[in-house]
Amino acid sequence: MRHLRKVLATTVALGAVVVGASACTPDTTRGRVENDVPATFAHAYALSEQLQGHRPVTPDVTSTECHSSVNTKQDSQPGSWGCDLSYTVDGKKKDVSLLVLIDQLGCYQASNTDNRNAMITDASTGAQLPDPKVGFDGCFDVYDNRTNTSNR
Repeated sequence: MRHLRKVLATTVALGAVVVGASACTPDTTRGRVENDVPATFAHAYALSEQLQGHRPVTPDVTSTECHSSVNTKQDSQPGSWGCDLSYTVDGKKKDVSLLVLIDQLGCYQASNTDNRNAMITDASTGAQLPDPKVGFDGCFDVYDNRTNTSNR
């Protein structure tokens, strides 16, 4: 009987931890991905320009389309996402495709798979650095209201 109580208490405690942990897991939705990734890309682009000694231009992201490769029916859940961004810089239209790896906590790493090894020269130190605009990371604002999922 004593052993049964220990097992029952342990099971209840583990169940509470699992429920508590899952309640804190943010929703990874298409709305969140399509809102956050372009803004983080724009900041990384401006940082890249600044590090190279150029005027820190922030691109105007004109369109974004992201899709989950894990949950293709609802475009949701952590995992691998593909994002296509169109943007303009100094009147020139450009496109970039990003692979975005999203974890359970709402943080992600994005990389331009075509140029993932691109390097820049830091104007102030002369050091060779990975280009921030081809590989960057970020985290969602998990308190926003972008919990909807859709397949546009």
